[in-house]
Amino acid sequence: MVELVQCTVTARLEDWVPVVVDPDLPPMPCRAGKLELDHGEFIVVDTPDGKFLGRVTAFAAPSVKKPRKHAARVVRRATPEDEKRHEDTGHLEREIERYLRRRTRELDLDLHPFKVRLPLSGRKAVIYFSAEKRVDYRPLQRDLGRRYRRRIEMRSLGVRDGARLCGGLGPCGRCLCCTTFMDRFHSVTVRMAKRQNLSLNPAKISGLCGRLMCCLSHEVELYPSGSRDRD
Repeated sequence: MVELVQCTVTARLEDWVPVVVDPDLPPMPCRAGKLELDHGEFIVVDTPDGKFLGRVTAFAAPSVKKPRKHAARVVRRATPEDEKRHEDTGHLEREIERYLRRRTRELDLDLHPFKVRLPLSGRKAVIYFSAEKRVDYRPLQRDLGRRYRRRIEMRSLGVRDGARLCGGLGPCGRCLCCTTFMDRFHSVTVRMAKRQNLSLNPAKISGLCGRLMCCLSHEVELYPSGSRDRD
C-alpha cells in the first residue's frame, strides 16, 4: 500500500490525471488530452510497456508530477470487456510468477524475479528481475514463451529500482520513500549514518532493497559536520 495525499487538481480532471495502474505503486501521471475524466473512472492507459487498465484518482503521491512529453497517456474509457480482460490477465500474471520462480530454481539461475506484467493486448509478458552478475536467461525466456504462447521481454533492474517497483513498508513502518515522494535516487553513504550518530549495524540502516536506507540522506544536513562518530 502507498501513502497518498490530497492532490491539488480539481474533481473534474483535464490535461493530465493521476492514475492507479498497480495497487502496490503510487499513482502515475498520464496525459488525458481532451478527455474529461472523473475520480474513480476506469480507463485504458498506453505506457512504454503496453496498454493497461487504470483508475483515475483525485489523490496522488507527493512525487507525482506532470508527465513528460513521452509519458503514459489515456487512450479511452475502459469497457466491460477491458475490465474482464484485466481480471483474467491478473490471474495469469500470478500463475506466471509462480512458474517463473520455480523454473528459476530448477535451472539454477542466479536471478531474482520482481514482477510480471501483462498488457491488455495479450501478445507479450514483461518480466522485471535483478541479477548480481550477467546471467544467460535465454533458456528460461524460451520456456516461458512456449508455455504461455507470447513474447517474453526480460527487463533487468537494480535492487533499488526493484524495491520501488514492488513497493512495501520500510523499517519505520511507513511506505517506502522511493514509492512516495522521491523522484530519483540519491547517493547514500555510511558517513551520513555516522554524522547522525546512528547505529552502524547493517541490519538497522539497510532498506528492503538491501542497500543503505535513502532516508539517511534526508536529514543529514541538520546535523553538524563535527558530530561524534560512533565506532
